[in-house]
Amino acid sequence: MKREMKRILCTLLLLAAVLPAAAQRPRTRVEWGIIGGINVPDFSTDMDKAEIRDKCGWQAGIVTAVNLGAFAVEPQILYVRQGLKIQPVGAKKFNLRSSSIDVPVLLSLRLLHPVRIYAGPVFTVMNDCKQKSGGDLLDFSRVRPTVSYAVGAGVVVLRHLLIDVRYNGQFRSKHDVLLPDGMQLPEVRSYNVALSVGYLF
Repeated sequence: MKREMKRILCTLLLLAAVLPAAAQRPRTRVEWGIIGGINVPDFSTDMDKAEIRDKCGWQAGIVTAVNLGAFAVEPQILYVRQGLKIQPVGAKKFNLRSSSIDVPVLLSLRLLHPVRIYAGPVFTVMNDCKQKSGGDLLDFSRVRPTVSYAVGAGVVVLRHLLIDVRYNGQFRSKHDVLLPDGMQLPEVRSYNVALSVGYLF
């Protein structure tokens, strides 16, 4: 009987220690909001027969997060617009416009509230590039990668205002990009730095 009482007493003491700690654990929360801003791309190539000039772009979309306390999983859907000008030596200049739907799946650390630091893959699910010729837009080719990555940081001000800065890079360069005049660029590398402002509901 004494042994059983000791077991019951030990169990009660263990529950008394564990339950308050479990009650203090943060509950899973789902966040969502909208975001938009500008991006500064950089397209480059080793080919000396063409010069590439970048144009400032923009992005906008929906951000979500499954907040687990110290970290969160953040799927997003972004419409990304970028532009560039390609000037082959001795040929006319091509004005190109790239549009894509990007789906970042980010893992963010939130130990320094309200700052979040994140990284993760970016999946480009729709991507087209058009050449502006006079007043028309002609189909060109894809210049953005289908899988890339993003690293960055954000801060939430006044509980709802999100300020975000990130670096978007690519795992591999784009090869054999065909220009409208038939010239082929053997390799095109790209990255961009994006600054966004959002609102979390």
